[in-house]
Amino acid sequence: MDGQDMCQEGWFGPCCQKQNIALRRSSSQSSTLTNFPNLYGAALGVDGRATTNVYSSPRTCAHTKKETNPTWTVNLNTSVPEKIQHIRLYLRDDLQERSNGMEILVGSQMCYNWSSTEHPPPIANVTCRQPLTGTTVTIRIPGQLKYLTLCEVQIFVCSNGWFSKDCDKYCRCLNSTDVCDKISGHCSSGCFPGYHGTDCQTGCPDGSYGSNCSFQCGNCLSGVSCDKTNGTCPGGCAAGWQSDTTCLQACPDGSYGINCSSRCGNCLDGVSCDKALGTCPGGCAAGWMNDGTCLQQKCSGWGIPVTAVLGVLLICTVTGGTIYIRRYS
Repeated sequence: MDGQDMCQEGWFGPCCQKQNIALRRSSSQSSTLTNFPNLYGAALGVDGRATTNVYSSPRTCAHTKKETNPTWTVNLNTSVPEKIQHIRLYLRDDLQERSNGMEILVGSQMCYNWSSTEHPPPIANVTCRQPLTGTTVTIRIPGQLKYLTLCEVQIFVCSNGWFSKDCDKYCRCLNSTDVCDKISGHCSSGCFPGYHGTDCQTGCPDGSYGSNCSFQCGNCLSGVSCDKTNGTCPGGCAAGWQSDTTCLQACPDGSYGINCSSRCGNCLDGVSCDKALGTCPGGCAAGWMNDGTCLQQKCSGWGIPVTAVLGVLLICTVTGGTIYIRRYS
């Protein structure tokens, strides 16, 4: 199922992205079997009726007389010369040996040929040995006393934005106005963010993102990989990193944890705590318990926090002084 039924005539594929640029183009041949072009004229080779039955009615195959080096040519009349590599031939399904030694040329360049003892099948999907640029395609059979019969010639190119043999791969170019090479997928502007490779089809490896995967992901929560297009962390940042979309900026001094929402404790010499865990690297300042975060005050000898003891002593001192003053006043 190639989507042809839902496409305009001459277009193929699920998105109608593959075009037969030979359809109803101007064509010519070195001779015609009869004096009636409507029966075997050159135009019947690109009339859109694909068959291998040379006797079909109405006639739909181009056919030369028996002659030396019979030749058929289609002028593609495209606005710019196309890079051509994929051609499909519909030939007669009888007398196949008449096609021995067939040659296909793009312009004057050889696309493909068979030896003098070989012939293409009745339906031949031909791939040129290399992509060739030209505005004409010529098919010929070299030698004396030869016939050339072509029931349909289809020459396929991809529409802008698609490439590959079947035009089933979408271009992923950095610049939206860049049209990738329709054979290789190469983008002159480089690859769209999140992709790399000569055809820009390979996704960035985990841990990298951006155009040609040239940027490293930040510190995402749970170690997941960032979005390969823009570098954002889908679940937010790991503990110790600010939620600035890419999670590349550490928490400010004095804060730690998820979204830097926790405050550091009382670390020795006033240094900042570990920004992921909140621990004090050198221990706690004097008077604070070394419980990891240095947020708990140490206790007195009676198991009471020092500050509480000091508070009690202060109250006792004030109260005692008050009593003394009243007694002797």
